[in-house]
Amino acid sequence: MLGASPLLASPAVAQPGGPPLVDETFTGASADPDFLGFGSACLTGAPIDDSPPGPGAEPLGGCPSGSTGPVPPPDGAPFGYLRLTDAATDQAGAALYEQAIPSGAGLHVTFEQWQYGGTTDPPADGISFFLIDGAATLDAPGAFGGSLGYAQKLPDDDPSQEFLPGVNQGYLGVGLDVLGNFFGDWEQRGNGCAERSPAGTEFRVPPPGPNMVTVRGPGNGTDGYCFLTATADQLTTTPPWNSTLPGELHGPTTALPPDVTPEEAETLLEPSRRTVTVEISPTPDPVLTVAVDFHDGAGSQRVLSTPAPQPVPDSYKFGFAGSTGLFTDVHLIRNVAVHPVAELPRLSVVKQIAEEPPLPEVLPAGTVVPYTYLVTNGGDTPISGLAVLDDRAVNVVCPRERLWPGESMTCTGEYVITQDDVGRGTVTNTAVASGVVDHTVITSPPDRVTLDLGSEVGLGLSKSVDDSRPYEHGEPVVYRYTVTNLSDEPVSGVVVTDDLVADVTCPSGTLAPGESTHCTGRYLVGEHKGDCGRITNTAVASTEDGALRSAPDTATITVKKPCGHRPK
Repeated sequence: MLGASPLLASPAVAQPGGPPLVDETFTGASADPDFLGFGSACLTGAPIDDSPPGPGAEPLGGCPSGSTGPVPPPDGAPFGYLRLTDAATDQAGAALYEQAIPSGAGLHVTFEQWQYGGTTDPPADGISFFLIDGAATLDAPGAFGGSLGYAQKLPDDDPSQEFLPGVNQGYLGVGLDVLGNFFGDWEQRGNGCAERSPAGTEFRVPPPGPNMVTVRGPGNGTDGYCFLTATADQLTTTPPWNSTLPGELHGPTTALPPDVTPEEAETLLEPSRRTVTVEISPTPDPVLTVAVDFHDGAGSQRVLSTPAPQPVPDSYKFGFAGSTGLFTDVHLIRNVAVHPVAELPRLSVVKQIAEEPPLPEVLPAGTVVPYTYLVTNGGDTPISGLAVLDDRAVNVVCPRERLWPGESMTCTGEYVITQDDVGRGTVTNTAVASGVVDHTVITSPPDRVTLDLGSEVGLGLSKSVDDSRPYEHGEPVVYRYTVTNLSDEPVSGVVVTDDLVADVTCPSGTLAPGESTHCTGRYLVGEHKGDCGRITNTAVASTEDGALRSAPDTATITVKKPCGHRPK
């Protein structure tokens, strides 16, 4: 992905239609409860709130008194803002949208941002918009400073410091980077990446990518979040890297009168407003496009386009983050609107395996698999009586039975792995959502998930049957299975699972490395309606705990009864 060329500024893509998945102005005294605040994030439209922020994410409330810099006045509804930071040093704030939204139809996100009023030269740091895998929990941003609340960070590249993780299961981070450190890999940004930032991992003064839109890719913990591309005139390892943006992300506002009203502040902040559009086209080959309107009369201009990372999560959660350090700025957000790019079904369901708690690498029988079901109303009328049916999972629970146009909710369910599943090595479930519109039942397209149980192929299996003659209906067939321990350790509890034979008997005991055992199974021809012509069945050997598994093996017999024969 490194070296993908951003486009020169050009007209932005058109706004898609359909009901919005998210529509929050942040101008009032409260916000959509699915937005959680972190750190210094607050609402200027709400009354002053001097209670200290908690250690994690919590509902967005009012901003504290005694703020630094030209911030909008408190209790300013309906002229409020989401304030990520004021202009004090060492501020860090984020707004996290915890409800998942579907990804397959693409995403078109627009928002207004303000970066202005810093008390230092240069100002800092910047604002990020980021996406994570919607099956993961979004209750904290990534590291701040040059990592902009998305990527990881080893502060000052000091090994004695705590290595701070990036955002949980990050997919894509778009940095609206005024200072320019999001461009570089200093402080271990991009740790573990095969391709690094053109600026490398060294500390640079001034920062390598000021006034740029920089994009980083998937990551989790302290690994990944690799540099993908930026609005730079060149992406070789030789500086300088000059921004190709047709305007300044940083606004010119430096002060507001001490007695300014919220409405007056809105007018005075207008020169610093920038409208940003981030679009990811639909799967299977999504493209990321970023456009910026600098409100200079040129309109919204496309400034960057690059292939989006693969694979694409089945759903997204998203957030905004902003921070200051030794350098400062005021960071504001307003008028967030999220639409699908392509039309969604009237009712849709996206089934995923929940990321938390994480499943072990090997899933034995008895393991409980947690599923999530993202149900979305993609039409223009409310849907009631909502439910999700899974062909295998149980205890499927939804938080409510009604969705308004564009609204989503996440249902949960679980499935307990059986020994037959261990024998097959995978579990496949299919889910369908249903609801009622105008007394008519509607259903979603089905969504299917296959889970690999992750066992190691450490057994050999050879399956045989007497196939020298055709079999009559009612005649027994004897299958023989030779199971060999291919591992370096003794193996006990060997079982064979056959998709046709109900009971396969294996001797008990332990197999030394290289040792074999012999199992048998019987089948009565005609037990299934489809017993005609040629019958091929498949078997897999495994240990009872699922830690070892064989490759599948098949056997074929012929039956005298031809297919399509109807008895008199």
